[in-house]
Amino acid sequence: MIRVMDVQRWQAAAVPWWVTKAGLVGGWIVAFYFALSANEVPCTAAQPCVPDPLFALAVVPLLATPLLLLFGRVLTGCAMGITFGVLDLALDGSAAANVAFSLHAGACAIVAAWTLRSRADQHAAAGAAIVSLPDMPPPRGVLRIVAVLLVIFGFLTFVQYDLTNGEIEQHVANASRVEAEVVDVKDTYDVWVELPDKQRAKFQPLAPETYQVGDTVPVLADGRWVRMANEPEDVTWWLTLGGAAVFLAIMLAARERRRRALWTGPVKAIRLQAHTVGPRRILLRHNKNNIATIATLADLGLEEPLYHDTEQFGRVWRGEEDPPVQLDPAEILVAGEWHHGGQVALLVEGEVVATSTLSRVRPRHTVHSAHLPGEPVTAGTSVDLPHAMWPGDRRRTEGVVLLLGAAGALIALKYYPDLIILGLVGVQCVLSAVARFQPLLRLDHRSIVLYTGIWTYRVPWAQLHGVRRSGPQLMLAFGPHGDVITTPQLPDKQAGEKLMWARARSLIADHSGERVTRRLNVSVFIGLVYVGLLLFI
Repeated sequence: MIRVMDVQRWQAAAVPWWVTKAGLVGGWIVAFYFALSANEVPCTAAQPCVPDPLFALAVVPLLATPLLLLFGRVLTGCAMGITFGVLDLALDGSAAANVAFSLHAGACAIVAAWTLRSRADQHAAAGAAIVSLPDMPPPRGVLRIVAVLLVIFGFLTFVQYDLTNGEIEQHVANASRVEAEVVDVKDTYDVWVELPDKQRAKFQPLAPETYQVGDTVPVLADGRWVRMANEPEDVTWWLTLGGAAVFLAIMLAARERRRRALWTGPVKAIRLQAHTVGPRRILLRHNKNNIATIATLADLGLEEPLYHDTEQFGRVWRGEEDPPVQLDPAEILVAGEWHHGGQVALLVEGEVVATSTLSRVRPRHTVHSAHLPGEPVTAGTSVDLPHAMWPGDRRRTEGVVLLLGAAGALIALKYYPDLIILGLVGVQCVLSAVARFQPLLRLDHRSIVLYTGIWTYRVPWAQLHGVRRSGPQLMLAFGPHGDVITTPQLPDKQAGEKLMWARARSLIADHSGERVTRRLNVSVFIGLVYVGLLLFI
């Protein structure tokens, strides 16, 4: 059997996830903040803020850096961070921005070197067994078509930029330079001016707070076409859009090339146990150690269902029946680039059934597992229905603190609008605060209502399989698929017994046929209101 792997060494060689998703992304946010808050040279008629096509293209690696790092494309994300650091030095005259993005580029270079070393160590720790994949590589799939369409779209945006920029240059050549008077400033951003011929025009300058009613502004006018002389019209965003499309096409083409490269020669292979942990997601294990997860486009059907039906799962969940004996999981051969982020092929009985990417293992709750958490709760304490179970004083205190934090973020953002991160923090505080002022559970004669962060579930008693207690928390299984929700710590020590008593009482009335329903929690709408306050106050 192909099973030579130093698991501890393979896992220890990996770069910790927080280095990229917290360290580099956090560093990018700090660098971006310093770049925005740096003292910029004001736009004047003598030195206008002329659009920079090269910098518009440089925005592509700027924005791609955090997105790639968040989605696990470490080397590509680091390459984009280094690329923008170099471009910023060449194109940006702000010393603060140069220093900030140069430091971030240096950090990206260090992490990139660390990642390359880590991948080499993981590849060595994965063992020495190699195989050649059978048959020919699969035909080029939809990624190639998408890449071609993206290239065409990018080309069309470049053409659109050239046409639009040509029109602007023609207007500038024919325009007359006149002095316009500021007659109104609306909504903080809109500056209205009046030309000598009484024609009015609206602008949205970079610094609208510097304009007052009565000021004179030099403008270029060509009939109905009017533009500010110190801030020419900027249409370079067409270049940014086209550059992003072409870059994404290159990413897809490179991914397809790496996948097909698995068939070009012998590749490293390991036989592992495969556990299905979600829709089209598989957990790979080696000698009871979690190695990695892989996502597939289709369910490979590697495991037989553990339970015959939902009723059997409910009986086991309530402790009325012993859990079934779990069969040994299926084994598959995983061959390819043996490191986090590597392209691999999955082989079953000598045939390639899928290709995928090795991803890190993250905590997941496996539904319908023979390993049941906690202890089953039986019916006990009676309760008057309807009945609500509220959070304790500690969670209410946390809610008050979170509301104060949200208010503080709103006030701070009013005075420091460049600190976008404050808005994100404030939204998170609002969502968390609302959840702490809601009941955790609500019981009535026909159903139980479960309040989560985003969703509110209404579960008929006939659809509640049972309750298990794990420390101070309860785990409720419900619905046709045996979904499980874990409650926060409940101050009522008899909450589980009350739930099961209400369930037993309701089942006597036989309210069958009702379904589990789900709707958005009120916290989502309050969060949207808060976002509206951030945008319009």
